[in-house]
Amino acid sequence: MAKAYLKIWVDSGKERTILTRLRKMKGVKSADLTAGEQDIIALVEGRTHDVLLKMIVSTLRKVKGITRTATNLILQ
Repeated sequence: MAKAYLKIWVDSGKERTILTRLRKMKGVKSADLTAGEQDIIALVEGRTHDVLLKMIVSTLRKVKGITRTATNLILQ
């Protein structure tokens, strides 16, 4: 199983709406609001790294209100 931490930046005022939506998405194991550089950090997983990255690019990054993401693949 491939996993990654996804740092997510969103439009101002959309944090809780997007957080709720992310938590319902397949492959999102957890999502939390942060007071750091990014607005949300999510733990996501997929069968392989290729499947995981395709899900991030084709699904998560297309959520309306998400302005930027940074992916940190978990190696072990």
